[in-house]
Amino acid sequence: MARITRSRLDQFTGGGSSPLVTIREPGQGRDHGCMNAVLRNGRHVGLIMLLALVLTGCLASDSGFDDTTTGGGGGLPALPDDTAAGPDLRITGAQVNNDGHPMVEFTLLDGRGAPITDLSAASFTFAKLAPRSRYGQGYDWVNYITRERPVADSGWMLAVSGNNPTGAPMFGNAIQGNIENNGTLENLGNGEYRYTYNLNVNQASRTITGNNVGQLWRCVEDGSHDSHEFSDRRQAAATLGEALRCSWADGTTLPRGVRVEGSGNTLTYTVEYNSDWTHRVGMQLGGGLVANAWYDFIPATGERPTHGVDATRDMISLDSCNTCHDGTLRKHGGNRVEPQYCVTCHNPGSVDPVSGRSIDFKQMVHKIHRGQSLPSVRAGVPYFIRNNDFSKLRFPQAVHDNGNIGHVGNYASHGVLPNGNPIPRQASFGIDNCVKCHMGQETRDELVLIAGGEDVLARQKLARVTPDGDNWWGPTRTVEACAACHDNVFWYNFSDADVALPGGVHPDETLPARLAQRFGASTAGPRGDWRSGHRTGFNPDTGWQGDGTLAGALGNSLFVSGQACGGCHNESPVGDAANIGLRGIEQGGNNRVRVTRAHLSFTRAGIRQDQLRIELEPATLDPAAESVTFRLRVRDDARGVYLRHGDNATFSLGFVMGWREEGFADFTHSSDINNNWPGRTTDYACSADCWSSGAGNNIAISGPGPNGYYTVILDVSSIIDTMPENGTGSIAVQHQVVPLDALGAVDSVWDDSRTPIVNALHRVTTFGIGNTVPIPRRQVVDVEETCRSCHIRFAKHGGNRRNNPELCVHCHNPNNTDVSHAARRGVEGQFDGKLEESKDFKRMIHHIHRANMGADGIQLRALVFGGPAPQGDPDGQWDRAHRFPGSIANCNTCHVNDSYKLPLAPGVIGSTHRSFDWETGNFTNAGAVAFGADNGLNDLEQHRKFSPIASVCTSCHTNPDWFENHIRPRGGSMSATINNLDPGNENCLTCHGPGGDADISQVHDIRPR
Repeated sequence: MARITRSRLDQFTGGGSSPLVTIREPGQGRDHGCMNAVLRNGRHVGLIMLLALVLTGCLASDSGFDDTTTGGGGGLPALPDDTAAGPDLRITGAQVNNDGHPMVEFTLLDGRGAPITDLSAASFTFAKLAPRSRYGQGYDWVNYITRERPVADSGWMLAVSGNNPTGAPMFGNAIQGNIENNGTLENLGNGEYRYTYNLNVNQASRTITGNNVGQLWRCVEDGSHDSHEFSDRRQAAATLGEALRCSWADGTTLPRGVRVEGSGNTLTYTVEYNSDWTHRVGMQLGGGLVANAWYDFIPATGERPTHGVDATRDMISLDSCNTCHDGTLRKHGGNRVEPQYCVTCHNPGSVDPVSGRSIDFKQMVHKIHRGQSLPSVRAGVPYFIRNNDFSKLRFPQAVHDNGNIGHVGNYASHGVLPNGNPIPRQASFGIDNCVKCHMGQETRDELVLIAGGEDVLARQKLARVTPDGDNWWGPTRTVEACAACHDNVFWYNFSDADVALPGGVHPDETLPARLAQRFGASTAGPRGDWRSGHRTGFNPDTGWQGDGTLAGALGNSLFVSGQACGGCHNESPVGDAANIGLRGIEQGGNNRVRVTRAHLSFTRAGIRQDQLRIELEPATLDPAAESVTFRLRVRDDARGVYLRHGDNATFSLGFVMGWREEGFADFTHSSDINNNWPGRTTDYACSADCWSSGAGNNIAISGPGPNGYYTVILDVSSIIDTMPENGTGSIAVQHQVVPLDALGAVDSVWDDSRTPIVNALHRVTTFGIGNTVPIPRRQVVDVEETCRSCHIRFAKHGGNRRNNPELCVHCHNPNNTDVSHAARRGVEGQFDGKLEESKDFKRMIHHIHRANMGADGIQLRALVFGGPAPQGDPDGQWDRAHRFPGSIANCNTCHVNDSYKLPLAPGVIGSTHRSFDWETGNFTNAGAVAFGADNGLNDLEQHRKFSPIASVCTSCHTNPDWFENHIRPRGGSMSATINNLDPGNENCLTCHGPGGDADISQVHDIRPR
């Protein structure tokens, strides 16, 4: 394992000016004349090192990734080292010495319990949890250890705009929390260590100078409230009330006990020591070891803090993050992995000087996860930190087609687009599902009650419970947290003399208007930026609601009321299991804006969905009648009944059919009644009216019978001649079932256009063709077990259907490409220069999920996933939009039953890469409906395919040179056909099969889910 060099360590510490850690051997001075603290264990993080993918033995040195991919060998991490050898780091005590220098003791063992006795490098932070200086509620961390973060005057790629052509940063330098490693590290023997900080908490001050640092901060005398919810602590309430309120230019307010002073181009930042408040020691290992630990204590007493009066902000568990991130959150060189450690620097005391944005953890993480739907981004202001752009990310909880949605009631838009028009609402990507990331016991108890048990709730794969996990709706919630996502609104303090409406600039909020000007966003908003006053209404025809003035449209000032959002967005759960997810349509007063209703709506929809079960009986094919018949019913487990259309539910179901010819593992055909496009399906549609009349598009429905079953008959006369002589047919249910839940004055909780429609998990039934006994298709993924780690809801191709890959593969089969779309049809793709791209599920999903690993994003139809696209993306909508949040090399993240391993199942069909002889063929009617039929695209024998293993591997390893130099010489082919799936006799198993020199399970980052 490589050791961290000093030059590399400098990146972690912010420079090489600090001396190396002094090492004392066992037996040297241990008496520091200070008070011992109560012991508290740190948290153990297993050793996870990203290693370059080196495929040894028979594998070429090139990994098959394009040249832009970062990391040796193409960026796929190999297996981590044996976790049994990983470090077990535990902080056993901490204190502040009488001379003001903190001291911490810790033990370091390997995973087998043996002492690690040769630690040579570690870094430490020291932070306090200080009361907030406005609203009188809540706490924030602030680090005593700081650094001046200087940047070059220009050349910051993401800061470049028409109004800032040089890429000049917002501020030439800024203050940030930091780590230190220049204290004294003593080796006490037997894996025990002591570190004494170089920091003196009584002298925690830093002065920086620069041409524009005077614009970085503002302070207001007597800006704090005279009381605080925890003001009965040893720090007197009167002292709390007299503190300065200092803020950075973006409105981020520093907590009490932090002051900013200076004049002109000089700024002095001071963190005052308060021994009665909670403090945190944070540490990271060096020398090639990866582990973080933290330790909370109150220096004045040595006591460990408790949740409540002493405050801890234990809001999020790394386990919750890893449901998506899969152990990949290793930042700043790979040594920082735990959120509880991250917050000691990422707090209100730190600012990015390039973007001018706060890097406070709650703000930064909320904004990163909201990504392209962040109102400021939609208004034209990119969200970036230094040269890391997060403006194209989409939270993966809800996968659906993008689009704006209508408002409910009189809820008005807030903020303005670059053209000055109000920002419309946008369909949620699940970013409002707060309990995916943090959840307290009170919320969990409510959700268990809604779900009817732990088992249903567990299927949602939500956050682990933490002691302070309910802060997202609780009493310590303030504007700093809410505005991280809702950055299209602002709040006034009418008592400030320098605020003159309209157009007055509050000293806390100077940056948004400057960003609007710098990036060309609209300055038509009332503050010279994209924002609108909170609780204001704006009509593009009549202007501001009320008396037509901004002042008349403004609501109560949170600065004056000190209500911390709770006056309207009530600070307690709804307390009613039947309504906790309700987002308030036709609800009076403040019920419609309860935080818990707004932010549990998505979760409630997911739970309600899982309380519905579509039950299918096996189907039968009647060749004489040219029909397929089966029965289905929908069980509502929450009510213990079978749902009936028009009685207690509305059914709007449709069906997709396909078949697998005997000997094939994939769908060879599907139910395209027009027989024009290869592999494409035609839906058997049955709307709500169809269920009433009993007839729809080639479909007849009768029932229900006494046992709740409906009988469905599908007319297959138009496609029966294309069915194989022997094979397995498959029918998948799609669309939706809407239970008519009567909750108060609301007919259905799901009628709100801002709330996801309940959509029972789609299921599949099979039938035999000819003399074949029907066999279900092989299972590769499990939507509940694997996909749901990141995705709760799928809503593609119409928004409310196709939520199970078992359905998707009917159409996304190996014979299907996007040639039928108007963006193709014989025309080279705008972005990739291809005439068609495979839509085979295995190939498409692999490529989409790994797209951002390099410059070769995949174009499907007119959409580009990943990139940048080789031929540019003038709209920029999809460029680099897809980033897999976990380890793309951990096949277990998505696969079940070791289905990623070789050999592949017998009869797997390689993906079509060419359905027509584009070079010499007579290509006609490219724009007509009959395009496919005219050119024989439905003739699968005409298709040219990848061989099966090559089809899978090249969906991630996309470099064409790698195919030519490694895959083709070993039997891989691009000239396979439906009648000759493996013309080159792929011999990949020799190296990549079980026990081979490059066994897939060894060269990929395979770990348990």
